[in-house]
Amino acid sequence: MHWVKAITFDFWGTLVDVDKSGHSAMRQLATSLNLKNADPAALYSAWDDATVRRYRSDVWRPYVEWTAHGLKDTFANYGIAMPDEQWRAHADAFVKVMTSEAKPHPEAPRVIRALKSKFPLMPITNMDERYFRLNPFQAEFDSFVTAEEAHAFKPSADIFRLAIKKLGHPPDSILHVSLSQFADLEGAMPLGMKVAWINRGREPLGRYTPKPLHEFSDLSGLATLFE
Repeated sequence: MHWVKAITFDFWGTLVDVDKSGHSAMRQLATSLNLKNADPAALYSAWDDATVRRYRSDVWRPYVEWTAHGLKDTFANYGIAMPDEQWRAHADAFVKVMTSEAKPHPEAPRVIRALKSKFPLMPITNMDERYFRLNPFQAEFDSFVTAEEAHAFKPSADIFRLAIKKLGHPPDSILHVSLSQFADLEGAMPLGMKVAWINRGREPLGRYTPKPLHEFSDLSGLATLFE
């Protein structure tokens, strides 16, 4: 692995457990909407799908705005409707809880500490900067790239090109680490970046998804590459 000059990371899910905090945020929102018996995990999954479909369907706008549309789509199935400005307020509260309460995966602090002494490390995130900064674990990194800064969401080449430019290394000398197939494997590799896939869910590789250089069940496998 002597060719690696820098390492980039997907942040949400790869480094921190955003699903757990997302379930908590969704439970709070469902309660406020008098859906106390709804399954927060199912609602969260439906919202996540709806939000990704939304932000991949049009030009860039802040993540929290697409979140509001995703919430509107999700809760329409429960007969809940309200003005867009109210969905925007719910989206702001929801994203604040989801981002601020997401804890690092158990192995993440150890792995990041070990790698920081060897390489520049940079998260690349679809999250708006002000919400990203709410998460305590982001302080482990000296720099990052957001979709807000690039005006593009992963898997757009624009956000990865911005990260490459900020790092100042050729793309084939950067290792990108992520659990997301469509957003990261399919976004980074066409630019020449190499990818380590953190396959926490033991998912099959997509039919048309390019094969990553490495595949690990968690970040511990990444650390072993550089021991």
